[in-house]
Amino acid sequence: MSFSFSLAKATEASCLFLEHEGGTMNILKLMKLVYLLDRLALERVGVPVAGGTCFSMRNGPVNSALLDLINAGSLWGEKDDEWERYISDRSGHEVKLRKKPKVAHLSPFEVRLVAEIYKQHGHRDQWALVKWCHKHCKEWTPLEEGRVLIHLDEIGKAVGKTDKQRQRLKERASADTQLDRLFATA
Repeated sequence: MSFSFSLAKATEASCLFLEHEGGTMNILKLMKLVYLLDRLALERVGVPVAGGTCFSMRNGPVNSALLDLINAGSLWGEKDDEWERYISDRSGHEVKLRKKPKVAHLSPFEVRLVAEIYKQHGHRDQWALVKWCHKHCKEWTPLEEGRVLIHLDEIGKAVGKTDKQRQRLKERASADTQLDRLFATA
């Protein structure tokens, strides 16, 4: 079980990271920063910012929906085109900020988390971030190819959540997913 992916929050957080970086960023670096943002949010308040399903891959943990957004420019079946309006198509290994969006979906706390993650990790290039994640993200499984699902419980354990807290994370994610399905069909 994982939390639902929020395209709006993922877009706004990515735009903020791009702003901190001067408007252009390596996609692998952006992937790691957003993953670390969600991980920190889970640690601090028990809810990710972007959400979605995460996988272990050769270069560390990855948010699957964000990777799809970066590679395709949109999510299949998604009507919201915020990503395309604010972030360029992938060009080689980089994306660019097209224009600065209003921060309408992120809370002030989440904006501060973005700034905190960038302050901690923004000075690293993508390969230094990969190495950092390999060393510090205990939920990541080393792989040479393919991918392995990272369960929410594994992230919770890695960030120091107790058994009871991890159970609440799973319950909250389940409720989040049910609400998302309910409102998607309404």
